[in-house]
Amino acid sequence: MLREIFDNLERHCGKFEHYFDIYERHFGKFVGKKPVIVEVGICRGGSAEMWQKYFGEGATIVGIDVDPNSFKPEIQTPGCIQVNGDQGSVEFWQEFLKEYPKIDILLDDGGHHMSQQIVTLQQVWPHIVDGGVYMCEDTHTSYWPEYRGGLRNPQTFQEYAKLITDTMNSQYWKGTDANNDNKLFAEFFQDLDSEHFYDSIVVFEKRAHPIPKLITSTPI
Repeated sequence: MLREIFDNLERHCGKFEHYFDIYERHFGKFVGKKPVIVEVGICRGGSAEMWQKYFGEGATIVGIDVDPNSFKPEIQTPGCIQVNGDQGSVEFWQEFLKEYPKIDILLDDGGHHMSQQIVTLQQVWPHIVDGGVYMCEDTHTSYWPEYRGGLRNPQTFQEYAKLITDTMNSQYWKGTDANNDNKLFAEFFQDLDSEHFYDSIVVFEKRAHPIPKLITSTPI
């Protein structure tokens, strides 16, 4: 469905072909549900058009970009909201999130630099609703020096995302692992329900959940 929409867009949009299955896997449940979608990176307007057609009537589509060329009238998609802002700025996000405090889907297709991706996740994660999805795409830049990336460089988004996986098991931490800094990090991501790594994409799904309860099929 989404690929068919993409193939018939009026505006330019560039995506890796394997992204479409990932989008449908994680975004499909929001179709027809009037979600709030925030995408960082407008480029030439095609993605906003695609999401508008995919999610259906009533969806709120907000695009963010720092490039003034992204706000030309011919690029704008009627019914979609466009916001000028720097995703690497904490101050920008503080103001933006006052206007959009609850987000169903955040798609980061912005500048792809490490600091931009990490700041965006840190600022937006508390505003993702229960059952919501945070997706960062084009994470292959975590391996590119020109984006301040590099294999196993601890400053990259990819390595940061790997650290976050440990928070899903924080209830099992013992000894020095359970220090205050680690506990604060785990508390920030306490509603992380699952994390998915794909070629060039990392997905975080949010859902409040109780401490796991062990059950047995028969009495011991």
